[in-house]
Parts: sequence; C-alpha cells; structure tokens
Amino acid sequence: MSKFRRIIAFSMFFVMAFVFLMFSSHSVAAQTNAPGVWSSSINLQNVTSSPATVVITFYDASGNVVTTYTPSTLAGGEALSIFVPAITTSPALPSGQYSVVVSSDVQILASVNTASTNSTSAPWTAFAYDGFDSSQAGATLYFPGNYNNYFNFFSELVIQNTDASTTATLRGTFRNQSGTVLASNVNLGTVAPNASRTIAMSSVSGLPSGSSGVFSAVVTSDETVNLVGVANIWRTSPTNGTASYSGFTGGGTTLYPPALYNNYFGFRSALTVQNVGTSQNAVGTITYGNGTTVNFNLAPGAAQEYFQPNNASLPSGNTNGVFSAKVTTTQGSVVGLVSLSSATGGPFASYNVPSSASSSVNIPNLLSDYYGYFSAVTVQNAGTTSTNITINYANGMSKTINNVPAGGTTNIIHLDNAGDALPFRTSTSATVSSSNGNPLVAVIQHNTSPNVAGYNSAKTPSDFLLAVTGVSE
Repeated sequence: MSKFRRIIAFSMFFVMAFVFLMFSSHSVAAQTNAPGVWSSSINLQNVTSSPATVVITFYDASGNVVTTYTPSTLAGGEALSIFVPAITTSPALPSGQYSVVVSSDVQILASVNTASTNSTSAPWTAFAYDGFDSSQAGATLYFPGNYNNYFNFFSELVIQNTDASTTATLRGTFRNQSGTVLASNVNLGTVAPNASRTIAMSSVSGLPSGSSGVFSAVVTSDETVNLVGVANIWRTSPTNGTASYSGFTGGGTTLYPPALYNNYFGFRSALTVQNVGTSQNAVGTITYGNGTTVNFNLAPGAAQEYFQPNNASLPSGNTNGVFSAKVTTTQGSVVGLVSLSSATGGPFASYNVPSSASSSVNIPNLLSDYYGYFSAVTVQNAGTTSTNITINYANGMSKTINNVPAGGTTNIIHLDNAGDALPFRTSTSATVSSSNGNPLVAVIQHNTSPNVAGYNSAKTPSDFLLAVTGVSE
C-alpha cells in the first residue's frame, strides 16, 4: 500500500499530507545541548505528478502558532529547499527552536538539514534527519542508540506531540545492551499539542555514563497520543561532530543497511539493532555482503551495537571496506540505526536502516557542487538477481549503472570530477529504480569536499557530513 493511500484516512473531504519536523534556527542553550549556533533548511519533494500547495506552520515550545509560510506551488516531481532564516513572513519568525507541521494537498516528502557555520567561535558541524509522514506517528517510539559520555558521545531526544488538542505526559524506559532495565517509566515532562520537548540523556536520573553510557530507549505518553521524535547525537572530542536519526514506531523482520564501512578512506560504521517487541526476544542474523554472519538474541526493548572494525572477518581498506548487509529475524521484530564516523574525528552522521525495499525509491534532497556540498547516493540491490539501477533527476536527466549484483551496492557521487552530469550548483530531488522490478533501498549522504566550489578550508577540522534515508514508493 502506498503512503499516499495510507494518509487518506486523515481527512475525508480534502486529502492532506502532514509532515512533522523539529529543528533549531539560532537555538539557545536551554533548548538543545549540542554545541553550536544552528540554522536549518527544510527540503521538500513532491512525489506526485500534480502541483502541491504547501503550508508550513511553526510552533513554539508551548504549542502556540508563531507564524505560517506558504512557498510557491511545487510542481509535480519538483524539489524545494527552504533556508529557514531567510523566510520572510508576517508575523516574522524570531530566532529560536521550533516544531513544524508541513501540510500539502498531495503527497510530499520532507527532510531537514541543520548546520552550525555562522560563527567563528562555534564548532562547524551539521546533521540531518527525515521528516515524518502523518502515518508514521505513533503512541510508542523506539530509539536504538542513546549515549551519555560514551567514548565522548552524548545524545538527546526531541519529541513532538502530533495531537492538535491534548498535552502529552512523556514516559521513558531505558535498557542496557544486555536488556537490563536501567530506568523504567521515567517522567520525561510534558509537551503541548504540536510542540516539541528536548530531553538530554545526561538529565535522566538512573542512566550510567562513560563506558556503560550506551542504551536503548522506549518513549510513550500517559495519554497515548501520537508522537514523533528524533535523537540528536554529538561529540566534542577529538573534534566536534553531530548526527541525528528519527525514532521508530514499529519494526520489521528484515532490515537493509546499504552503507557500512570498515576503514574505508578512514571511515568506520556501527550498526545498532533494537528489539521493538514487548514480550519475546528478537532472534536473528546479520549477513554481510561477503557472507560473514553474526547472530543476535535481544531482550524486549534492548539494542546491541555492532562496530564493523571489531569484526576481523569483514573486509577493510579503501577498496573493499565499503559494503552492505541484511538483517533477518526468525523471531521478533527489529529496527536499525547506522552511525558513520572518521577515525580521526571530523565527519559524523547517522541514518535509519530501511525495513522495506521497493523497485523505486525517492531521494528527497540531492546536492551537486551546491555551495560547498555534494551528495553520494548509495543504492542496495535487495533482490536475488542482478539488476540495472537508474537514477532519474527532477530536471529530466538520468544515469544508469548496469549489472549491480544481488545484495550489492552502487555509489552515485555528484561531483564534477566524478563524472556527475548535473549542472553546477544543483539542488534537486530524484528517484532510483531497478530495470527488472528488483527491490532497492538507498541512503543519501551530503558532505563538503576541497573539490567543490565554496569549500572553506579554514573550517577544518569540521563535520559537514549529513545522512538521510531514501523513501520506498
């Protein structure tokens, strides 16, 4: 069933897609704990052939409407990136942290890019996350990876109440990797309708720190209202870095991590798998691209982190150290998170592992030499036979990669010196599809490079790596 059909039930007379977002624009310290002075862009993709009329509503921490913004009509298949500090509205949007509801009369997708780049004294870092369709809100949220000074990593939860009238009292239960409950049914505060609340892991009583400071989280509300949320992760040593991923409302019996790294040009990855069941263990296997397998048995609600460089059976290095995997369960349902980082600091990002694959995947935001940023789209062939993979851009251009093997990946880099056909300084959207109907998944990574015009070599070391997940059609 397509996402468009799922959201029809939310309005009987006027089909409306709602996308929930949380972001900072020059946020103050009390609202987020990640160091920086933040500005955001909202990236929209119209995934239909009909024009989209879009309204963006900004809410403060009390759930009050601050302002609304109506961009130009978005043509079918078109992409639009909106830099929030540049929005001109009446009343004006002051500097601050907001939750957002994006409404449209046809199906749209959204993601958020956030960066701290406008102060000589602030760290130069960035992160991104996927927006939430109204069908993705739920009464229970699962967060596989949460940190409290865990090898210099910290994190926070940002929870948005999607109900229009009911205040939510948030509750959290946290477990270590063995499944032991560290803190149960903790009162995490209230959040007004449409508003969001930020909860730092360092502020939750009973949670360990240091080498034991890694745990899963399950968030609910006493009122069982529907919620959405993101987890922001950051470090301050050896260099500053930030990442973000979206909370899950449910899992699957199969996961597809398309981009994993083992000392690939200095990049490493960690795959975290969480059991989202409440009564039985999740039993399953991680199968890597070279055939290496790792079995897991996770208690209800628990998550386990698998750091790829710790597995001597996995390939490594600049040629073979990039690969995909498949996670399957014989019992229970799971969700997955991948975090990517450089061994020497600098680039750091996280993405949600897809639990479903389809013959066509939407890429909501793609950058080609765009003011210092470029994008790499990693596509995994989740089928059992080889296939040709084509990326179709919103401007009508396309590129095809032939004979991608079963379980294999292709990496489409959008740089002039990497054979990119897109025009200079392009910001667009795309879809990727298979030639024979094979299922695909994709992850999009944005980064800066000395090879891109607009790159600022003075802002090093820096973390301008962002990652979001493609959306199956």
